[in-house]
Formats: sequence, structure tokens, C-alpha cells
Amino acid sequence: MFTVDKTAMGHYIKDLIYERQFKSARQFGIEYLKLRYGSVDEDAIPNIQNRISQIINGNKWIQLEDLPIFAELLGVSVEDIISAGTSSTPSTSHITNYSIAYSDDPNVWETHIHRPDNLFLNLDEYNKTIIDYALEAGNYALLKYLMDKDYIWFIGDDKKEYFGTFNDSYSYFGAGTSIKAQRGYCGDLDTRLKTESDLRFKLMLLAIKNKDFDTLTNLHAREIPQLYSIHPILGIHIKKDYTLPKSKSIDQFVKSIASCPNTVLNYFFEPFKINPNFDYSEPTFIFPYAGEVLDHMIKQNKKNTSIYIKKAIQWNKEVINQLKELIDKSVVNYKKIYDYLQDEDYVRKAALEYYYYFPNVGFVGYTDTSEKSSKRFITNIVQVTAKSPNQELQSLIDELNASHKPLEAFLQEQKKLDKH
Repeated sequence: MFTVDKTAMGHYIKDLIYERQFKSARQFGIEYLKLRYGSVDEDAIPNIQNRISQIINGNKWIQLEDLPIFAELLGVSVEDIISAGTSSTPSTSHITNYSIAYSDDPNVWETHIHRPDNLFLNLDEYNKTIIDYALEAGNYALLKYLMDKDYIWFIGDDKKEYFGTFNDSYSYFGAGTSIKAQRGYCGDLDTRLKTESDLRFKLMLLAIKNKDFDTLTNLHAREIPQLYSIHPILGIHIKKDYTLPKSKSIDQFVKSIASCPNTVLNYFFEPFKINPNFDYSEPTFIFPYAGEVLDHMIKQNKKNTSIYIKKAIQWNKEVINQLKELIDKSVVNYKKIYDYLQDEDYVRKAALEYYYYFPNVGFVGYTDTSEKSSKRFITNIVQVTAKSPNQELQSLIDELNASHKPLEAFLQEQKKLDKH
């Protein structure tokens, strides 16, 4: 059973309108008129647009006669709309990727997967695959089944396929499917899995909701593909206005981590090594969204927040210490190389030439070129923006935010020396 809520229903319809790629309430209204009357009266558009706007803003109830039309246009059932998505049933009786995504029968899944027309692999008229619908339906059992049977995977075996940029254009983890398209069929699913990085975040959110924390490790939950393609000479990858990949799914996933038990939080706040696609030593990182997790924990006044702020402080300090050691060693070496100049600024400038720090993404890179075998260093730090009314906790927050000040100081020194 469910309670009908005008506001929740309106917001649900609004989300569906944009998910189904209707550009506006006006465009949706035009399609409504076409479906209901077979043609569009220009004079009727403002009225239907206004009515739809009121409905999606929670100011007006949807009329009973409109329900089947809205349901058909949005590709959901009438029950979906009335319950604002909390009680879902397939909207049609014939077999579709949508209806299979709501099934709980493995025999039905198997039959569908091996259909000769390869429907399992194809996009439908709403530009969605069975994976999209299974994620919307919250059918974690189906998604786990497909992964356990190796019908689909979100993390490939070949790390050369791991690649991402910081402007959200590309983000690949080698995802794919073992189901092959028959001749004459397109097989869109493989492409969708490979290119839609949001699918992994949606799946990880479902894993947390289902308390399947072991799967998070299999999905490389604390990693982003960018870690495999980024280089210590960060200038070739990042611009000042770049940020970490952002989406509603990522925000929901990060927020959900804040409410996880300590065993899961430890996983996300534990530094880890990766084997990058570039030929240099294994770099160590921390979860790039760790700061955002802390922001949520601070706002939610979680009792264990101080534990993880202290972990972040310790990590930031370790990063600073490693960086200082490398820069100091480079200065010593350059002093010997440029001993004849007797110019301290020139030495510092040479030592800091390949230092990069980008606060927006929290990444720092350094390459020491004072020796034939260049020492390369790349990692990321934790930053928070939230504040706490608790003085003790706020003191830790201040300490964390102060812990990465030396990175900014090196950057300012570098800029000053560039003018030398």
C-alpha cells in the first residue's frame, strides 16, 4: 500500500519528463495533445503547458483521464505515477526489457537473455536498456544475477581500457557484456555499459541499500577511471576550472556512504595503490569524494565523524611530508648543478618547475628532474566545506582545512618565481 502525495507525484512526473528527453513541460504538453487528440491546436498549448507545470510543481492534482496518457508517454504504469514510483508494476503485458526488469524469476531472465532477436541488448524507444530499467526498479537481484553469470560486468580485466578525463567527457572502466548480437541486430547494451559511467554509481548505491558491501570492492567503488590515466605532470590533464565528475547518481552514492557502518567507511578512507596506464611507480590515492562524504557526515552530525576527519588530517600530512622531501631533495641537487650562479631563487624555480596543484579536484603532482631518473609523485588530498556547531569537531575541521595550506603556498611561490 502507499499514500498518494500530490507533491511527490509531481516531482516524480517531472523527473520522468526530463529522463525521457522531453525538453520542457511545453514539449511534453504538445506530445500529450498529439496522443489524446491526434493533432495539436496551437491555442491549446499554453493551457496544457500551464496545467503540466502546476502538476509537476505539486500545485495541482493530475486528472484521472490524464493518467493513462501520461503513463504511455512516460513509459511507466499508472500505479507508478500514483505512487510516485514507490510501487512499481510493468506498464504492458507483452515482454519488453522494461517488464523483464521488474521480474524476480531467474527462468524468465534466462529466456529473455537468450532470445534470438537479442532484445536484451537493444535500446527501446525511450533510449533505455534493460540495465537502465533494472536500476530504476531497484531490482538488485537481477543485476547481481547478470554479474554473477558474467553476462555483464562494470569493471573489465584489461586496465588499458580504464580511462577518464576531468571534464566529464570520458570515463571508462572496461565495462561490457558477454552476450553477442546476432547478425542484423545492433547490440546497444555493450556501448551503453562502456560509456555510461553513471550506471556503476547507480549500482553501487543499490549495493549499499541492499547492504551488499562486498560488491563495492568488486566494483572499485573508491576509484574513478581518471586515476588510471592521470599523470604526475598534471598540466596535460587538468584545467583550473575542472572538477571531479558530477551527477545526481554520484551525489546520492556519496551521501549514502556517510550512513554506512565503520567497516565500509574504513574502506573509503583507506589509501590505496593502483597500477596506472603510464609507465611510472604505483601511485597512492584516497577516495576522491572523501571530502564530500565528510561534509555529509558533519551535516548529519554522525557520532563517528571525528574518527574520519582525523584519518583525513593524517593522510594530508603524509602527502605534504612526502612532497616536501622530494622538493627539498631537488633543491639540494639543483644547488650543486647551478652552484656557479649563487642564485637561490633560480634553484627554487628549477625545483618547482613541475609542481602542479589543482584545489578544485584535490590533486597534486610533482616531478623532480634534478636527476637522470626523474622522481614522480601524484596523489590527492581531502578537503571539506561543511561547518559544525560542535567546537571540538569544528577544531578538527579547521585543522583539516589548514593541513593542505602548504600546497597552496608552493603554488604561490611557483607563480612568484616564474616572474623572476
